[in-house]
Amino acid sequence: MKTYPTRSDDNRLYAFEVENAYIGSGKIADILKGISDVTDVRVKRPFSSPSDARVFFRYRGNPYVVWEPYGDSSRYWFGPEGEEDKSLSIDEIERAFKDYRLPFARKIVGDLVSLNFKSLLGFGDEAR
Repeated sequence: MKTYPTRSDDNRLYAFEVENAYIGSGKIADILKGISDVTDVRVKRPFSSPSDARVFFRYRGNPYVVWEPYGDSSRYWFGPEGEEDKSLSIDEIERAFKDYRLPFARKIVGDLVSLNFKSLLGFGDEAR
């Protein structure tokens, strides 16, 4: 899966994004649960609050969140719950999502929804 990294001034990966047309909250939680340093994975229940947060988890004891900016963005953002906390690198989490291979049907639907015709025709980014 393709990721979009966000790095700190000292080049530390502290957050990243993935396109939400290719993955949902449930699969995100499943992938996170498979990472050894991730604990307390919780998926936000529908209609439970007006927050844009979708998944909550702890990485090496620190609170992290997966949220969808404005509730209708095309990407999910993975990063620390506190905006100022950029001290911990989340390379291990990003790698798990980069290594995730989409089911064929989900890839086709994601390519259509995101208007990614290059990938749909076999000319696009193989990382999705």
